[in-house]
Amino acid sequence: MWDPSRGGLRLARAAAVGLVVAGVASAAHVVGGGAHSSWLAVVLACVAVTAVTAVIGSRRIGTPILLTLLVAAQLGVHALTGYLHGHGPWHEPTMVLAHLVGVGASAVLLARGEALLWRLHAWLTPSLVGRPSGAPVVARRVAPATVVPRDLSPVLTGSLSRRGPPVSVV
Repeated sequence: MWDPSRGGLRLARAAAVGLVVAGVASAAHVVGGGAHSSWLAVVLACVAVTAVTAVIGSRRIGTPILLTLLVAAQLGVHALTGYLHGHGPWHEPTMVLAHLVGVGASAVLLARGEALLWRLHAWLTPSLVGRPSGAPVVARRVAPATVVPRDLSPVLTGSLSRRGPPVSVV
């Protein structure tokens, strides 16, 4: 049985969060007027976020944890890219706004993905847990059908019914 909080699916969730966060943080840095992020910064951010998410991914990731993770990743990518490319400690409003929009976009995207995955898990789990794989399907015994006599009124027992279209006279 598959479970989003265990095994390969847990690691896939963590990798998806890492890729989204690192990609959006890098794009936000460029949109905010900073230099293009180096591959080293993006890969380090992706690996760090993936590792943290894999550790905390044993349960559904809630909004406070998700926002904390996103803000920390945005700050980390910004600081690492700034360090590698040597921009100063000042922060222009466009840079701050771009990173805040990046946090918002990442939060919406990841929250929808988490909700979809857990909803899919809840929908599929009953059908997967219903019977173990390889177990034979046993048909239930059906009760025989009984004939219930119709109650005929004594007034109608001797009547003759002539339903149908009228007979034409020739």
